[in-house]
Amino acid sequence: MQPNTLPTAGGSSMIRLLYLSSAVPLISDKQVQDILLSSRRNNSANCITGILIHGGGLFMQVLEGPEQEVLRKYVKILDDPRHSGAQILYISPATNRIFEKWSMGGIESDPLQFQYISKLRARRLEAIDVNTFTDTMREFAKRLRDAK
Repeated sequence: MQPNTLPTAGGSSMIRLLYLSSAVPLISDKQVQDILLSSRRNNSANCITGILIHGGGLFMQVLEGPEQEVLRKYVKILDDPRHSGAQILYISPATNRIFEKWSMGGIESDPLQFQYISKLRARRLEAIDVNTFTDTMREFAKRLRDAK
């Protein structure tokens, strides 16, 4: 975890994006730590905050920040060879940050705990109630705060 507060860049609209992907087989703890360290460094420069949840061969990441910066970051993430099969589960406008204290928080999670997003994944082609999504993100932020 790396607490820090990042503003939204120059008046651009802010979004929150959630995606899920599969880690490469036998990904090491060091590789995951490298992802977190690199994300923290790069996200700070681009006013992006968020969380990476990993475990059981899965990655789930939330990115929040200026729309263009978040979308550019996601496109770069797609090219990362440490994972595959990325699927955007949810993307929405955001008026405030849920992960404002983390340029990239990290949580190692049992795969069963990925059930927090099961509703979102099952309904990814439908309009999802913003409160369901926000409540899920707040649960992740609570877990980050509790891990301090």
